[in-house]
Amino acid sequence: MTTNTEKQFGIIQAFNPMKGFGFIRRNIGGKDAFFFFQDVEHSDALIAQGDIVSFTIKTEPKGPRAYNISKEG
Repeated sequence: MTTNTEKQFGIIQAFNPMKGFGFIRRNIGGKDAFFFFQDVEHSDALIAQGDIVSFTIKTEPKGPRAYNISKEG
């Protein structure tokens, strides 16, 4: 597992609040990043499809996962 501590930006591509996970379309190419709602920095912030977010990436066996997610703007 590798960690990229550089902040990236992307758009919430899909989010299922009932299941507590979703996907972020990354601005810097590559695969969409999976995330759990628990990784949203301000869990009281409402996030929805189309929101712009910043995050860091860890490459895990199943693919890229976003952490430290913050809603921008």
